[in-house]
Amino acid sequence: MTTIDQGLRRDSAFKLFVHHQTFIRHLLRAYPLLGIDEREVVAIDAGNANLVAPHGQGQRLADAVWRLTLADGEIAYLLIECQAEIDPSMPFRMLHAAAGMYLILSQNPPRGSGYAASLVPRVKHLIIYSGKRPWTAAGEVEQAIRARSLQEERDIPRMECPLLELWRCPDPGGEENLAVLLGRLQRCDSPAALRAAAEPLKRWPKSESQGALGRAFAAWVSEVLVPDLGVPDAVRSYDLREVLDMLETESLTWADRMRAEGERKLLLRQARIRFGEALARSLAARLEGIADADRLEEIGEWLLVCDSGDALLARLGQH
Repeated sequence: MTTIDQGLRRDSAFKLFVHHQTFIRHLLRAYPLLGIDEREVVAIDAGNANLVAPHGQGQRLADAVWRLTLADGEIAYLLIECQAEIDPSMPFRMLHAAAGMYLILSQNPPRGSGYAASLVPRVKHLIIYSGKRPWTAAGEVEQAIRARSLQEERDIPRMECPLLELWRCPDPGGEENLAVLLGRLQRCDSPAALRAAAEPLKRWPKSESQGALGRAFAAWVSEVLVPDLGVPDAVRSYDLREVLDMLETESLTWADRMRAEGERKLLLRQARIRFGEALARSLAARLEGIADADRLEEIGEWLLVCDSGDALLARLGQH
């Protein structure tokens, strides 16, 4: 699978979460990054992430748009963008999304609560980043604009870009919050850790495990987390109970596969250093079908004693 394919699979799996109302409430409760107290939110309603701007111009505002109604009647809109890779242009993308949303609200302000074309609701935005590398894009729009003096440049837009990094976000503890559980699953570095982190999902009622959030967790574990741990050919499913069973029954197989994959990568690095890139490519094709880690270790010994790449390939052909 190419890097692009992996990114698309990760993005599509993650977006299943941000389209679910319950997950959004848990997200606001666990990570109050937006200056909104979740206890004050009395209603969360889905918005249209593909709103049509004035003059008939279509645009995708964000991966998800939510309308939050607060206890005092105030309305706030939440734009969520999911990222699997670092994007230096993200501050400008979020500025564009927020500005587009404000323009749309000005053209069609919400009814009630005193909103009008000249007085629109707040637009909040959040980037959720699932990549492993630390996020390096600017955290404020003005940080991405070169100017002699920001204090003197009054025309430079100022807007923070709140970020939630799943690999580095704090863990408030507990097992009930779905957003906390998602980050905990993302940070697993072994099949054993993944099985332990997924334990709370086993206690979900059948109706919940088969619902939208159950399918989202099943896709995230089987399509993203398991391949990230080096098992690209594991079962992929939207059935949460099937995925949890797989985590239990495949433990020994996972360990063997991961050991073999490590041996294979080491062999190819050594072959590339000793005999060059062309030999390494030929060797990679021969090793692809070998899943026995002990067998791969034996081939590693041959690599040390063979005088040439041809001799190594010849010996492989004899066994």
